[in-house]
Amino acid sequence: MDEYSRFVDWDKMDASAQSQDTKELTCTDLHELKQLARQGYWSKNHSLRAKVYHKLISNIPCRTVTPDANVYRDIVVKIIGKRNSSSLPLPEFVDNSLIPTYCLNAEGIGAVRKIILCIANQFPDISFCPALPSVTALLLHYSKDEAECFEQVCRILACNDPSRRLIDQTFLAFESSCMTFGDLVNKYCQAAHKLMVAVSEDVLEVYSDWQRWLFGELPMAYIARIFDVFLVEGYKVLYRVALALLKFFHKVRAGQPMESDSIQQDIRAFVRDIAKSVSPERLLEKAFAIRLFSRKEIQLLQMANEKALQQKGITVKQKRQNVHLAVHAENFKSEIVSVKEMRDIWSWIPERFALCQPLLLFTTLEHGCSLSRSVGLTCPLTGLQPEVERYEWVIIKHPELASTGSETENHAQTASSSLSSSSIPSDPSDRLSPFLAARHFNLPSKTASMFMAGSSECIIVGGGDGQALYLDADLNHGRTSHCNTFNNQPLCSESFQISIL
Repeated sequence: MDEYSRFVDWDKMDASAQSQDTKELTCTDLHELKQLARQGYWSKNHSLRAKVYHKLISNIPCRTVTPDANVYRDIVVKIIGKRNSSSLPLPEFVDNSLIPTYCLNAEGIGAVRKIILCIANQFPDISFCPALPSVTALLLHYSKDEAECFEQVCRILACNDPSRRLIDQTFLAFESSCMTFGDLVNKYCQAAHKLMVAVSEDVLEVYSDWQRWLFGELPMAYIARIFDVFLVEGYKVLYRVALALLKFFHKVRAGQPMESDSIQQDIRAFVRDIAKSVSPERLLEKAFAIRLFSRKEIQLLQMANEKALQQKGITVKQKRQNVHLAVHAENFKSEIVSVKEMRDIWSWIPERFALCQPLLLFTTLEHGCSLSRSVGLTCPLTGLQPEVERYEWVIIKHPELASTGSETENHAQTASSSLSSSSIPSDPSDRLSPFLAARHFNLPSKTASMFMAGSSECIIVGGGDGQALYLDADLNHGRTSHCNTFNNQPLCSESFQISIL
């Protein structure tokens, strides 16, 4: 065994991880390093992986004063004393019931608790960090002693590169990550998202479990492969893998009966037993096949979700569940849509807007059917019958591009192709949708014109068949000066409501 074997129970480890070939890692080029990490170059050599981790973590830019191995040796006796490490209570900012052992021996399991308590002593600003036990247990595998593991975890926590996100350390950061994941699922896993909405009472609560899938439920061989890439490429990798897990869950469980009160447990069980259906290589392959947003775009979306939480005063963990769901099924009443249909509609709303209570602006039951009082919008924005459909929302600052009469059929194509970076608000928190970059509107022909676009001057609603409704309106005052047909049908006069968030 090598010098990094002190805390490992080799009887529980994959035999291939004990390979002692002479492979070395000498490359410094980031692109090449990414490829090696994704290919698992050091995954079959325990000692080599330990050296790579040490090198990668040593290069993380950190605060000027970051606790190191010597600090651990100085404080561990004072903090732990003669207490039995296996029974040590952990700080409140971690989940005491979710401490993965990752094939550690008895000494290693106790060491994880000691290290976490010493970290809590040195990082009083950490208020919520459920991933910490998993990260500590994993790095202990590849550490010579407790002090070295402590130093490596501290460097990850003390990263001060504003462009490099590593581990969430506050409830605000964690909750906004969950909201961002929900937005990404809505965009990139639509089939799985549809299933989640159908079987779950609160889909947002299901998605709030995403970090637990990675840092708690995944077997050691899987999280180690993910961590290889995470240390090289950063936080975006975690979103990729979580999306891939949800896609595989949907593939395996689609068509099987599921209960709303067990969906979270079903996903956790699937992740724990993932070796029965998906290999680590296949999981990563699926993850990197997803054409995800750029790191900058994800960062902007995260910032927008954080701002929304702050505005609602949700910055610390609360005992009440579903802190970011504003519409609850038990309180919902409508003569137009059912509770199930409302859940479908609400699941399409970007996570940060789901925080807001909807405000009723117009209903024909109270205001009649006068177009002058309907804020200019007199057609369905979604289709719930016979199949649930929705229209993407985009922003246009060039209403003159949309014309009336014979050019109506070109509105959808014109609107999509005319979007540019200059039409996007400079403040990301003011975006009406997280999916505003022009390159994201290369939709398949089937849905190429299914979109909504608008400004204070006009609204265009694509109908899915190359036709569109064009409204030239002063939305601030609810005046409509022009309105065409929608899908060759006259504007409906049946009862409807308009709400705004």
